[in-house]
Amino acid sequence: MSTPLPAIVFDFGGVLITPITNQLTEVAAWHDVPMLHMLDVLLGPREQSTLDHPWHRAERGEIPIAHMQELVGPWAEAAGITLRGDEYDRLLLGDFHIVDEMIDTIRELRTAGHRIGLLTNSFLEFRPILEQRIDFALFDVVVDSSEVGCRKPEPAIYRLTTERMGVPADQIIYLDDFLANVEGARSAGWTTVHVTDHPAAIDERKVSVESFR
Repeated sequence: MSTPLPAIVFDFGGVLITPITNQLTEVAAWHDVPMLHMLDVLLGPREQSTLDHPWHRAERGEIPIAHMQELVGPWAEAAGITLRGDEYDRLLLGDFHIVDEMIDTIRELRTAGHRIGLLTNSFLEFRPILEQRIDFALFDVVVDSSEVGCRKPEPAIYRLTTERMGVPADQIIYLDDFLANVEGARSAGWTTVHVTDHPAAIDERKVSVESFR
């Protein structure tokens, strides 16, 4: 009896496209603060999901992205930063580039018979833009935080994705560039690849797939 092929789930930002940290570096330079400091202010704590940070609320589809700039004020004030008022415009309107080698990898995996998923923290307003840039027909399952009302690294979104992928958790390999999201997936029983370098991540994914055989 043959061993079932593992399912592969991909994050979007930082895995299939260039990471938002590129734009964050520019915004951080406006205020002369470290990029990771600005990340925590504008995107919320990396280690957890909050109920009240505007970025997290927008990713759960609770508020429109147009409201984030006014609502993030208390986090900026607590960090000693006076915002210009166009920080989110720079983050969200900046161009991004498709990581072609990752798209090629997805096509190869589909051809080999693997079930493919996309698990992304995103915004309702961004879905049309994402679908213009990447063919969502590449994925058997798409789980978008803004559509399902929960976000990474909340345990509920991994349970939902596992259910929709239709395979046991221990048969899922997941690629993400944010460590907290990787750790959330690992806690859900998934095999994980932390993407810090795309060629290396592709090689590590191949090793992970081989380990199931």
